This record gives sequence, C-alpha cells and structure tokens, in this order.
Amino acid sequence: MSYEKQTWNKYDELKTEEENIENGAVVTDNRMNHMETGIGDNDANLASHLADENNPHKVTAAQVGLDKVDNVKQASKVEFDSHTSDISNPHKVTATQIGLDKVDNIQQAAKADFDSHVNNKANPHSVTASQVGAYSKAESDSKLTDLSNKVIANKGNLASGTDLDNVIDIGTYRIGGLTGGTDIINVPSERSGTTIYAYLTVSGTTTSVVQELIVYDSKTVSQIYSRSRSGSTPTFSPWSKTVMADDSGKVTVTGTLEMGKTATLTQSTGFGRTAIFTRVGNLVTVYSESRHTTAPPNGWNREVATLPVGWRPIGNFCLWQHDLSNSTKFSWLEVHSSGQVDLYASGGIAISDYMLSASCVYITKDPFPES
Repeated sequence: MSYEKQTWNKYDELKTEEENIENGAVVTDNRMNHMETGIGDNDANLASHLADENNPHKVTAAQVGLDKVDNVKQASKVEFDSHTSDISNPHKVTATQIGLDKVDNIQQAAKADFDSHVNNKANPHSVTASQVGAYSKAESDSKLTDLSNKVIANKGNLASGTDLDNVIDIGTYRIGGLTGGTDIINVPSERSGTTIYAYLTVSGTTTSVVQELIVYDSKTVSQIYSRSRSGSTPTFSPWSKTVMADDSGKVTVTGTLEMGKTATLTQSTGFGRTAIFTRVGNLVTVYSESRHTTAPPNGWNREVATLPVGWRPIGNFCLWQHDLSNSTKFSWLEVHSSGQVDLYASGGIAISDYMLSASCVYITKDPFPES
C-alpha cells in the first residue's frame, strides 16, 4: 500500500485548538502513527525490491552489453585446474605439430650423469699426450734432467764465517746482516767492518766464475760490485764497483776534471802588462809576452790585479817572467786561490824590456765562466 501524503497548515492563533487540529496545524498521535506506518511500509517495499532477483527492472542483455558476449558455458575453476595439471597430452598434440619430427629421438644423459662426467678428472676419454701436443711424463723428465748452468737457483743465506772466494756454485745467495771482513770474508775493501745486507749472484762455470754483489741498506742506495775467477790456477780478480745512474738515468761522476768547454781571458797583471788565460774544462793555461807601460818597483807589489770567478786556481801558483836580452831582469807573478795577483820584480825592469813568460797550467774548480 502506497503512502498517502498529509497536508500541514500553519497554526492559527485566532482559532481554537480543535479547529487547528482539524485544519492540520497540530501534531497528533493519529497523524504521527500515520507517518510511522508509511515509513514501515516503504521499508518493507524496499526490502522486497532488493530481494527480487527476477530482473524487476526488466533490464535487457543489450542494455548492459551482453549481446556482444558468446553465450557459452565456462569451465569451473576445479575443471580448469584439473586440465592445466594434466601432463598426459590431453589435446593429443603430435610431434610434427610442434617440430619434434626434426629432432633425433636419442636418449639424453641425466643432469647428474652429465655433471659427474664433467667433474671426472681421471681422463675418462683416455686422451693421450700426443693427441693434445703435450710431453709425456717420461719426455718431460728427460728434458728437465740436466739443468746445470742453465738456471740461477736460490741458494739461501750465507752463514757467518763464509769466505766468498769459496762461493763458486752457480746460484743466488743472500747475506743478511753480516759484518764484512769478519763474518763474511773477501768482501769489497770499502765494505770491511760494515754490516752487509746483500745478494750475491754466481754465474758462469766452476772454472770461470763471475760474482756480482748487490749491497743494499736503508741509509744508502744500492751498490753493485763484481769480480771474476779464471786462469789455470783459478783466482779472483779485485772487486770493481759499478757506477750507478741517478733517477734521471744520467751517470754523475764527482771529483773529476770537466773537459770540453773552452774560454779565453785577457787579464791585466799590473803595470800595463797582460796575460792570456785559456780554460779548457777545469784546466787553465796562462802565458804572457809584452812590455810594461809603467816600470814596476823592485820587490813585492801586492794586489796588482784580481782574477774573476771562473779562473781562480785551486791553490797558489807562480809564473816566471824574464827579459829576453837580460836574464837578470825577471819577475814572479804569484796568483792566489782567492784570485789575488801579486808581482815580484827584480833587476830594475824598464818599460823597454820585453818580458816573456813560460807557459803554466793549473786547475780550477770555479764554475765555468759565462760567455
């Protein structure tokens, strides 16, 4: 039964209560019960509609797009799972259909068998050495039998008291902290009395031996010494020391004369005379042949000239000078290592006297003069 709507009016103060009730302006129990009944009826109708599975709205397949779906019964999940688990070829697929007709029907080894074969190190195929181009054990032993004088073997540490003259077996030996000349005999002389850490390499033959001693320590660079032993009565030659190169590869030799560069200096030697100085490397020659423009007094005349840096001798030297026609007239030219030049005159040398000197050679350690 459908709900009958009620009409509600505004309360009129000019009317009595009964008149307002009749006019629908007062809430009464009858009117409230009418609404409650209507609400209950609507709830019942809604519940009935919701429970109706007979398509109460008459919806068609076309309205919801089902006209585009084939009306075919689907398998249940249980049936589907059973089919996918079936490994007995339920579709009767043939070998040809999947290309197996092109594969040889040969049984394959199981993985366990294959792995076992791969890990078999006992030559399961019986491969021979000649098949792989290798030597047999007998052939290898034959080729390795005689290696004397062909390899340098490590002979270990030399014991205290060892005489190097007796170390003639081919090999490499270590000297570990032994004192030269005491613990280890016949070392290079400059190593006597020092603690030696070194490697000794012996090569050659027992009758013609070469020893090479490489000395190393934490305070100096490595030093290399060598000597040989030969002759009908074999004896060792003296040790020789190898000059080592510096980090740049250049060999630096100190304490020797420098040769090659040349320079010339015309130097005043006092009272108007000059001398010619010629430097070749560290060697300087001096020569003088001229007259004085001012007569030098007899005796010592100090500091008549000063040689510049580049020409000073490592020690004092004297240059003898004399008159060509009168040997009683002579002078000494003394050159000091500081460069100071002193003149000693004798015999009353005049400006007309032609003074000639002998050539003199001296050594200088001054840096080479700039050109």
